[in-house]
Amino acid sequence: MRKFLQVVGIAALAILVAAPAFAIDFKMSGQYRVRWYSVDGFGAETALVSTSPFAKTGAAPAQNPTPNNRSQTDYRFRPYFIISDDNGNVMSAMRFEAGDVTFGDNTASPGSGSGGNTATDGINLETKWAYIDIQLPFGIPARMRAGTQGFYLPKGIILDDDAAGLRLYGKTGMVGYEGFWYKVKNQTQGGTTAVAGAVTAVGPSNDDIDLWAAKVDLALSPAFNPYVYGVYTHGSVVEGNSSATTINTASADGWWLGVGMTGKLGIAAYDFDFLYGSTEPHLLAGAGAQTTRRGFTIDGGVEIPVGPTAIGLRGMYATGDDPSTVNTNEDFPVLPYTNNNGNPGSYTPKGAEIFWNSNGSTYWRGGFFTSPANVWGIGGYVQYYPVKALRTRLTYYYIGAPKSQTNFFTGKSNIGSEINLLAEYTVWTGVRLYALAGAIVTPGSGRQPVTGVDTKLKDLQLFAVGIYHDF
Repeated sequence: MRKFLQVVGIAALAILVAAPAFAIDFKMSGQYRVRWYSVDGFGAETALVSTSPFAKTGAAPAQNPTPNNRSQTDYRFRPYFIISDDNGNVMSAMRFEAGDVTFGDNTASPGSGSGGNTATDGINLETKWAYIDIQLPFGIPARMRAGTQGFYLPKGIILDDDAAGLRLYGKTGMVGYEGFWYKVKNQTQGGTTAVAGAVTAVGPSNDDIDLWAAKVDLALSPAFNPYVYGVYTHGSVVEGNSSATTINTASADGWWLGVGMTGKLGIAAYDFDFLYGSTEPHLLAGAGAQTTRRGFTIDGGVEIPVGPTAIGLRGMYATGDDPSTVNTNEDFPVLPYTNNNGNPGSYTPKGAEIFWNSNGSTYWRGGFFTSPANVWGIGGYVQYYPVKALRTRLTYYYIGAPKSQTNFFTGKSNIGSEINLLAEYTVWTGVRLYALAGAIVTPGSGRQPVTGVDTKLKDLQLFAVGIYHDF
């Protein structure tokens, strides 16, 4: 019996040693942010000068400015959990978000996603990401990620947002590649829309929008790394016009083709992007008719380090609409049909922290331009490190409009200038304090695109401070 048990024990030990070990690796990271800002001129930008936060109010011609100040504090917490096997072949991830919760917000109710009142009821806790990421078998150099995740295209010009979908990505040699698909809903939910504030029209039973995209990167050399990408959208949409009872129920198609490159020539780092897009249909104001929207945008810049200083030059251009073309809109088209904001991009020229990006602004919850359409800009920044832990940056950015007739708030080719000063100090690893002060200097007066009425404009001033903890 003893010999038999010895044989069984030796066999069991051999099996255990031969069996592949399976271990789980758990990682956690995330970010916490608290920020306070005070701004004169806060508000969502509109197409009319009279409702612009930059517009002076009161009786003409004096039009004494009415303060439009906001002092606000908000926070955001994003914990990120990843579980994977010991070889990284399979990963499952969850990313949550509590935010952006404003201190003193007393409009919350349970499930409202706001919170911040004295009882802190209804604090927003959302599932931001939830996906599984798998290495493809049979030696295929690619991975597949399925679930709710972040989708991004260069510089966030048209896409930097979360969605539920599939991504296939990988790299072999100097070639990187990815393709993805996701689905979003039209802003008009359930296939119905209200027209002229009263009439409700019933459209297709399915108003979901499909998006497909592909991107290829080539790491040819430190000086030249080109890439090309394409996007196609299709789906049933229902759109109503606010001034008529005409209903558009049609197939909405859109496509974009982009090329770009990055590299380093000597000590100078550069980047360049060109993106052309076309979407159909779009409604003409007051007509309820379809129109095609076609346009392009260009963005580029260079940064040159000089000791503890870096000098950057930036420029961009995005086409604007020619009012004389009735059935075509020449504004650069952005990706439409996302809930709440209608624009999943987060494009911001580097250093222009105040005027751009109302959705994804880093230092304050504001901004007045969310997409590159009918706007051009040129400017630069000087970045200086007095000590290793302290980064300072001074930015100037001039902003204009290719088509002054449709310019969003001045009705002129001059939109204004942004000037800002940023200081960011690393206290400990992953912990940064920042202070941002700046202004948008307007041309002084604007002209409503439709009525031609002149309105005096005021400048915007902003001051913000905050703390970041990346872990």
